[in-house]
Amino acid sequence: MIAIPVKTDKENPAVTTLFGKAKWFAIVDNGNITIEKNELQSGRAVVESFVARGITKIIFNHMGGNPFMLLQKANIECYHSGDDRIELSDAIKKLNSGELTKVDSTNMSKFVELESMHKGKGHKEHDHSH
Repeated sequence: MIAIPVKTDKENPAVTTLFGKAKWFAIVDNGNITIEKNELQSGRAVVESFVARGITKIIFNHMGGNPFMLLQKANIECYHSGDDRIELSDAIKKLNSGELTKVDSTNMSKFVELESMHKGKGHKEHDHSH
């Protein structure tokens, strides 16, 4: 089963930039898609519920380091949806055709927000060319 955080419960919603606090998750089970309200309020709780349900893959746009490490520990594969807006059906097609980047410990720094403990302190790149 695949879980994907989405923006709405409408048909073919866009993948959301949220993970643990996403309002909705699309669950894909043998090609059947259901969109479920997320009542949980943390990445940890979401991951624990996915483990209990037998989710094997996640497609995400943005995720903090803690939920990512929990997913890795649970052997749930993580795939990045890309930087552009993407709708659910396209994300699933890209996953099935091998077009999405699988995220693991070797490339996680490119896709996972490792500074998630420092909310609100965005690290801006400084331009040193004067």
